[in-house]
Amino acid sequence: MLLIVSLAGILFGAALIGRWALGLAIIADSVAVAVFVLLRDDGVPAQPAVRSVPGTVHDVLERARAAS
Repeated sequence: MLLIVSLAGILFGAALIGRWALGLAIIADSVAVAVFVLLRDDGVPAQPAVRSVPGTVHDVLERARAAS
């Protein structure tokens, strides 16, 4: 959130100066965000947040019905 507020402040401040400053600020912000993202990437693919359940949907529903 702080990064978004910072980028917005840079853009609005540059807009007050002029169009050329706004263009430079957009380029600098784009580079800064790209560097930020690349530095956070650890190269490991994201793991799914859910685990697989063995069996078919029917099996799972039968186990749930039997448990209740």
